[in-house]
Amino acid sequence: MEKFLCAVQNENGVENDMATLCKWVREDLFYVVIHDLKIENDQTMSEDGSLCASFVKCFLERENRSLIVNADIHGASDDEMKAYLKHLWTKGLSRESKGKGNIRKNLSMEKTAVYAAINDAFRSKSPQFLLDAT
Repeated sequence: MEKFLCAVQNENGVENDMATLCKWVREDLFYVVIHDLKIENDQTMSEDGSLCASFVKCFLERENRSLIVNADIHGASDDEMKAYLKHLWTKGLSRESKGKGNIRKNLSMEKTAVYAAINDAFRSKSPQFLLDAT
């Protein structure tokens, strides 16, 4: 657990890895669960939930470990890495989490962007020749 403790205390490393976490949430998770996470006490997003387990599983894979940049966790055992990834997840759900590391805020912003794009597509942004054909 020595590497885990050093990694958790490395604030810069944790912050950078929180950005990686939120990027994964946005790109890989958002489109699957866009409408299922409306209430904050939903157990789906808890540390013991399936979404956290998916995050941990994804970043335990050798090809994805390099995306975790906190040098203090490099070379850690799988158990230490699991504990660190769960720590990131819990920190990302915390109300005190600000900026890039706030999972719910990032999901909300992504959701807003998707709805704005859909709205623009159905407004008068369509090509004029389609309007002339009617």
